[in-house]
Amino acid sequence: MATVDIARRAALALLLLLPAGCGSTPDPTAGASSEPSLSVAADGSAAAGSPGASASASAAASATPGKPASCGLYAFDKPSTATLRSAKKKAFAYYFPPYPVSIDNKSASADYWAKWRANGVPGVHQGDGVLDRPLTRSVRSGSDWRQQDFATEVRQAIAIGLDGFIWEYHSVSSDARWTQLPAMLAAAKSVDPGFRIMLSPDLQQGADTSPDQIVTDVLKVKDAANLYKVDGSIVLAPFYPERKPAAWWTGVRTTLAGQGVKTVLVPIFLSGSPATRSAEWNSAVYGYSLWGNRWVSGADTDRVGAQQAHAAGRAYMAPIAFEDDRLYDGRYWESSGSGALRAMMEKAIAGDADWVALITWNDYTESWVAPSVERGYAVADVMAYYTAWLKTGKRPGLVRDALYYFHRSQKAAAAFTGTQTVTMKVPYGDPAVDRVELLAYLAGAGRLVIRQGSQVSTKDVTAAGLVSFTAALVPGTTPVFELQRGGAVVQRVTSRTPIRTAVVHQDLMYHAGGGTACGGH
Repeated sequence: MATVDIARRAALALLLLLPAGCGSTPDPTAGASSEPSLSVAADGSAAAGSPGASASASAAASATPGKPASCGLYAFDKPSTATLRSAKKKAFAYYFPPYPVSIDNKSASADYWAKWRANGVPGVHQGDGVLDRPLTRSVRSGSDWRQQDFATEVRQAIAIGLDGFIWEYHSVSSDARWTQLPAMLAAAKSVDPGFRIMLSPDLQQGADTSPDQIVTDVLKVKDAANLYKVDGSIVLAPFYPERKPAAWWTGVRTTLAGQGVKTVLVPIFLSGSPATRSAEWNSAVYGYSLWGNRWVSGADTDRVGAQQAHAAGRAYMAPIAFEDDRLYDGRYWESSGSGALRAMMEKAIAGDADWVALITWNDYTESWVAPSVERGYAVADVMAYYTAWLKTGKRPGLVRDALYYFHRSQKAAAAFTGTQTVTMKVPYGDPAVDRVELLAYLAGAGRLVIRQGSQVSTKDVTAAGLVSFTAALVPGTTPVFELQRGGAVVQRVTSRTPIRTAVVHQDLMYHAGGGTACGGH
């Protein structure tokens, strides 16, 4: 399993504070001695600020103005939100509050994200460098711009069939994990009251954490109408819960019950499996989940985990990830383009997992699936297909074509000339591969083409379906992807990412793009 740098995650509480005002500089010591103020009304609205009203392209309807009626955002006709929401199966995304759409409401060329991306060098700016960022937007007016940004992300999540966000938090004054929870609750309510927020208390102090603070935090937000609940009980999904014994968590729930607040526990374990945890934990939990791995050959743990949890009489929330690429310590795992994401979803479905959790929505220093600058909506669109499959119980039929690409900007072992303190490497899991992937959703038979300069690879597909076609990555080219029928090009997508021959600093993340011929994003 891809381990997490726990000390780093705790340190982000001080490193990545949201500024108190527009354009201000984060101060790691600001307000450190005072209790954070947090007030949430019973309807889920924040005590201050009005709901954001900005629209998101990813929530678009099924047609694009000026295009034929057959045009659509996805290759399949997505079931309505009401239909997906009513399904017994649920889909969530783990939200990492330190990395919202905007940190300071400045222009994209001069904002905090621009600084972080400029620091995207392996090991040089430990914990302060990213290769990607959320989709940019214009500077917003109004003091509720953060809430407006949350509303945009809620719309994006709803568009791919998600039921809610898993909100990581711990109470540190001025830390976004806690102070921005009211704005997220209010944003979700303003967009869709049925979109839920699941609480994920993170043990900031590890083994020294007192249960009193978790109890106090839950009591502060217990009346928010859009917290995720099961049979009237608030769901707590702590990350790395095994830092405390199961009895400790039972004590938290018992104390809350004494205050009239019913809760259930769905812990997200860093390691192990439902089978290895059940002896100690089974009486304490409603269900099990894991942080999971990030490679194709490890995907079967989602199927096995669901079966083990069900054998113990418990629910299972399967972890789903696109990739994991960590500049801060020089590690990445080979996800084989869209391969790991697709394999994990298919194994979770095969194992009859009750819920899935995307790990994560927006941690741009490790693993993210949110629409972004370097991937557009490609990953989100793939998830929309699998979410519909998970919730309806059947693979969606394809009614229009869509082409998506996934590839790196360099060969994995390419030499680099710049100064960096670590060399990116795969510590375990599947070995690195140098492939360009064309993921084609085809409404009918056709020929797939990958062009990299003079290198042309083709694949004839005889029937409608989802097809992953790969070719060896060719440095010095910019890949072009085509669907042909009857000798004519039906759709062509050109990558926005050239494959480099000269590498200054390593970039081992997968870049992506594409969509239907109509676009829509």
